[in-house]
Amino acid sequence: MSSVSNLKGADALSELLSEPGRNARHDIWLWLYLYMTQNARFDPRTCGGLTMRDEIAVFLKRKKYATYRIAREKDRSLIPDESLTWIDEDERQYQWLLGRLTRITEVKLPRGVVHLKGREHLIAIIDIWNVDLGEKAYEAEDLRKEWLRHKAKDSAFEWFGDKKEGAKRCACAWEWLEKDNRLVSRRDTPITNYKELLMFFDGARLGRNEQKAIINEIKKRWNRKQLDVRNPDKKQLNVMIPIAVIVQLDELAAKHKLKRPQVIERLITGEFEAGIHLDY
Repeated sequence: MSSVSNLKGADALSELLSEPGRNARHDIWLWLYLYMTQNARFDPRTCGGLTMRDEIAVFLKRKKYATYRIAREKDRSLIPDESLTWIDEDERQYQWLLGRLTRITEVKLPRGVVHLKGREHLIAIIDIWNVDLGEKAYEAEDLRKEWLRHKAKDSAFEWFGDKKEGAKRCACAWEWLEKDNRLVSRRDTPITNYKELLMFFDGARLGRNEQKAIINEIKKRWNRKQLDVRNPDKKQLNVMIPIAVIVQLDELAAKHKLKRPQVIERLITGEFEAGIHLDY
């Protein structure tokens, strides 16, 4: 059900409100308004459901609630639809916005309103928020700008969005991240794709430098894994060598036009076969 769609067909609520059309966003707001401020004992499962309008109509008939009061409250509660068009049916945006809206508005919707999901859920929080309409419009616009700024930072994760190897890189990221208890809790699910990776970092709230350092460490892990794949018969070995010996190693590499690993490999193989230097 769209939050702002108009549906044809008159019913009991249409007659009570003298409104021939139906507007899902307005209906959800009215249900919440009556439930949260007028002690309407609605079944929470009807909010956003097929019987929502019937539930509201029964209450208004019984309480003889003046329609002009509803219109007045609607005017002071609902910002224009155009101010909310930027909110999408997107799970990532939903999770990002939900946390911020909960903190800003301190609105707690009734438990059990299971039909309110995604975009409808977010807009319902904004609509029922009891604050000056001008401030509400300002905060909605500020959130829109903040979301755009946040999305612009996705460029830091482009490496994980590679069409060919993106999923494997994201899985590699999870392998690295799950070893850090500061970042991963038991409630976190494994990262398997680019969107899940972005959502994970959305919630991590890391500083720019810390995030950059983590991404670099993940890339290093990926490069080591790729090196292992390309060289199944070889394994990386880290050893401490005196600086003077490193200088000699580099001189040998330059002299014979080889890389460090090639020089070391040849020296060890030669010594193993000839036994000239170590057998004394």
